[in-house]
Amino acid sequence: MSYSCLPSWPLVLFGVLEPFALVWAYITAMTDGFTFFAGQAPNHEIGLVDFTTQAQALTLQMGNVLLLLGAMAIICCWTKHSEIAKWYLIAVAFADIGHIYAVYAAVGPAYFWNFAEWNDMTWGNVGVSAFLHVNRWATVAGLFGSMSGERARAKKVQ
Repeated sequence: MSYSCLPSWPLVLFGVLEPFALVWAYITAMTDGFTFFAGQAPNHEIGLVDFTTQAQALTLQMGNVLLLLGAMAIICCWTKHSEIAKWYLIAVAFADIGHIYAVYAAVGPAYFWNFAEWNDMTWGNVGVSAFLHVNRWATVAGLFGSMSGERARAKKVQ
């Protein structure tokens, strides 16, 4: 019996790998908030004294949002309802653009377009987000197969 309307590759990407990465980011934000915070804009050095109570609160809240996104990815990707999966992917695809722009606005164009200087946080925030963005639209467009649930019905009949 199939538990998802998504084709295999999108299901692995959005229903397993992305939630795992989001939970890992949550753990990082919660256990080493300063490093998580400082890594967001690596071209601007900060010290521990700059990690104010407000910055800590926002970092912990961001970690919580990452955990929520991981849960939403699992719920919306491991569904038999193609409309839920489709609209989830569309909503998150638009959020990808905002996420990438937020990094651009924070670090500035000189750092943003200099890929050789990127740290792991920038590769995740920009590179991985762009990769996921393209795959979300490819999934919605049906390039990896149908999201109509035909696979789920075929397996159920067997």
